[in-house]
Amino acid sequence: MQTLEITIEPIAELQNTYIAHFQGAFDGGVKEPLEAVEKLVMGSTEKTTMIFDFKSLDYLNSYAIGQLVAWHNHLIKNGGQLIIASPSKNVEDIFNIVGISTVLKIFLDAESATASLK
Repeated sequence: MQTLEITIEPIAELQNTYIAHFQGAFDGGVKEPLEAVEKLVMGSTEKTTMIFDFKSLDYLNSYAIGQLVAWHNHLIKNGGQLIIASPSKNVEDIFNIVGISTVLKIFLDAESATASLK
């Protein structure tokens, strides 16, 4: 089983905006690395934006899709948003198949995702 590593950093020039870099496989077996994301998203109170950089994400499954939708819904409810950046072809295909690409904003890279917020 592959592991998942996530690093989260604030985007200095944008208030309440964070970028989380995902590396590895995002599935139900990786709950511990998700704790920091869960705490940040679910603890957000107002207009928090999360950019998930999937440049180094190799795989995700239905568990991951469920988490993304739950986080998206929570952020939207509080005036924020969840943005996906740099999905691989495999991840992008999964998003298209399950229809999540019509729900989330998806950008080719983290730079264009960040620029869209300025």
